[in-house]
Amino acid sequence: MLNLNNVSYHVEDQRILNQINLNVKQGEAIAVVGASGSGKSTLLRIIADLISPTEGNILFKGHAYKDYTPESLRQRVSYLPQRLELFGDTIQDNLAFPALARQESFDKKRAKMLLEAVGLKKYKLSASVQRMSGGEQQRVTIARQLMYQPELLLLDEATSALDDKNSRLIEQLIFNMVKEGTSVLWITHNTAQSKRQFHRIVTLHNGEIEQEA
Repeated sequence: MLNLNNVSYHVEDQRILNQINLNVKQGEAIAVVGASGSGKSTLLRIIADLISPTEGNILFKGHAYKDYTPESLRQRVSYLPQRLELFGDTIQDNLAFPALARQESFDKKRAKMLLEAVGLKKYKLSASVQRMSGGEQQRVTIARQLMYQPELLLLDEATSALDDKNSRLIEQLIFNMVKEGTSVLWITHNTAQSKRQFHRIVTLHNGEIEQEA
């Protein structure tokens, strides 16, 4: 599904990624691990088409990224950064945003299903996101990202603000999607999490793939 061929990224004289070769199959879940500064977030930002590699190329379903419009690619490749980004005032403002961007109607039924799946069933769609805890806000952003099931899902520390119980809830939701064919690249610093359900663990060190297991 996704092929990275000799992908490098550097800023001036600093090489952040060096000659990355990685193939991701449909329905494959990969944990991306490594120390801070190893290039993990940069790798996901490149795959999300937010920045372009300075060397190498990326193929999605056999076609180069340049063959897709940015809009069509982002409807297939979904990226959730580590930093929380909330829209508007309410849960509905956030969960309706993907439909608004696509100029489609808001699927209230799916929104309520996702709220329950991420452990926020007690909240109405009209609830204010500003009054929620950091962990609850993080779960709202995850639900928003999943309003449309992507072909490739990129997660950067998606459960970093959650306790173990809620973290496992999110894992179950994500891995149910994996069983349905979604591919996942998930940056995690949680060693136990990385060893649970992933098909592979890719370790980055100084901008290079040090190990695949």
